[in-house]
Amino acid sequence: MASNPSTNPSLPEFFRACADGLVDAVREHLERDPELVRARTPDGSTALHLAIRHPSALRLLIERGAAPDARDTGDNASPLHFAAAQGLLESVRILLDAGADVHGSGDLHESGVIGWAARPGNEAVVRLLLERGARHHIFSAMATGDLDLVQQVVEANPESLARRRSRFENRHTPLHAVFAPPDGLGHLTGGFEDPHCVHVAPKHRNVERRAGAKQPEQAAGADTPGRMAALEASIKKSDPMFSVADMRATVQWYQSIGFTVLHQYEDHGELMFAKIGFGACEFGLSPGGEPGPRDVSLWFYTDRVQELYQILKDRQIRAAQAALAGSTAETGVRFLEDLYSPFYGGRQFSIEDPNGLALIFWHPDWL
Repeated sequence: MASNPSTNPSLPEFFRACADGLVDAVREHLERDPELVRARTPDGSTALHLAIRHPSALRLLIERGAAPDARDTGDNASPLHFAAAQGLLESVRILLDAGADVHGSGDLHESGVIGWAARPGNEAVVRLLLERGARHHIFSAMATGDLDLVQQVVEANPESLARRRSRFENRHTPLHAVFAPPDGLGHLTGGFEDPHCVHVAPKHRNVERRAGAKQPEQAAGADTPGRMAALEASIKKSDPMFSVADMRATVQWYQSIGFTVLHQYEDHGELMFAKIGFGACEFGLSPGGEPGPRDVSLWFYTDRVQELYQILKDRQIRAAQAALAGSTAETGVRFLEDLYSPFYGGRQFSIEDPNGLALIFWHPDWL
């Protein structure tokens, strides 16, 4: 009988190996449990999503049966969407050769793979997608900054001027998007660099008028608390997001103490987002924060606080010993509180991440 990969205790290690491109470790995990190729992280990513930056790991996972068209549960996007967006030409080629859908319709941003890929500087990936059958739509054409291409798309299909972006990009029409860069994902949010795209519209103004703004509808009612309460059950979870000064150093620190990088996104070589997980706790990291402490802390509820404390204390001691020997190879851990019994019960200790964020591990009496 096939095993259930979600119950495998080595799952976090497997995901970490995929994200880091540790091919030998990935192979060892799969030899012990082949079903891990279909496992998912708590936020719904597959091993292929995590491994897109590492072609050798991608090939191994695909050889072992990983589905190249598996969608994540965040953006309903395949590994090809993310590889194309990040300009990973070799990974894009590997996924296409494995049968990944070059179109990728149905992602949450309603852009398809070509829409995730199209931007100045990513021409090689876009050319490969076009060679494999992808076709530009109005927004992907605009994102390239190529006015002639935009003209061709509109001439071939004037109705494209009536197309709207997803709700995450404010349902913008092409004309809206020229003047008001939308909110959304990575380069999809960056706007369109050539304002001359607006000159494509006048010959097709009737189409654009049909795509234009509407009068706002009348509010349904004033009972905001009651209406909100009716939707309370629709909220499934909440993840905090922290802005940090040095994304790579922060991610590496969390990995060094055993946390898992569940998902990450890069743009033009800069790490723009990372989802970190430890057990049932997940949180996001984004760039732009200032170093130093802040009035926020992250709590971890656990029934094994003593063991966690000992592991991190051992790391603190090893790092101190390495520093005395003149080595910086061991990443340290700074304790804010040693293990103790707080007045509200239970046992807890706390450490500090490189940005001054307090991580509090607490074993409450009721757990």
